[in-house]
Amino acid sequence: MLVPKKNRSIVYNQIFEDGVMVVKKDPFQKKHDTLEVPNLQVMKLCQSLCSRGYLKEQFSWQHYYYFLTDDGIEYLRGYLNIPPEVIPATLKKTTRPPGAMPGGTGMGGERRFEKRGEPGSEFRPEFRGTGFGRGGGGYQGYRSDPQTGGGYGFGRGGA
Repeated sequence: MLVPKKNRSIVYNQIFEDGVMVVKKDPFQKKHDTLEVPNLQVMKLCQSLCSRGYLKEQFSWQHYYYFLTDDGIEYLRGYLNIPPEVIPATLKKTTRPPGAMPGGTGMGGERRFEKRGEPGSEFRPEFRGTGFGRGGGGYQGYRSDPQTGGGYGFGRGGA
């Protein structure tokens, strides 16, 4: 597909800056969600880069997710005349304040930190009945005795 050089450079610049590109699978969409380029042209440019091994493709929920590979970084750097000091956003290290632990502030999350030590004096667990399930009760009433009927046609005489 013939794509104007202006649109090609816009798409390539965006891919190089972010390191990723999300494209909705809609060739009739007039413009891409974040770029002022027709969506079909973005799809075809990403497909072309993917077939040459410069992008890696993942498809989910009607969206293509393209990730820039190391070969793609070198190709786009040569095509766009970008110096080697500039790297995509996916390769930049995030700076954290010293002493910060991964996983948030320490409050909340999946664990509850306020429960420490022994249970209080008011804690008296109660186990009702024996058996299985929420109601306990074991096997009573699970399936009635065949002599009493039980709803399955047993014990009624006849064939």
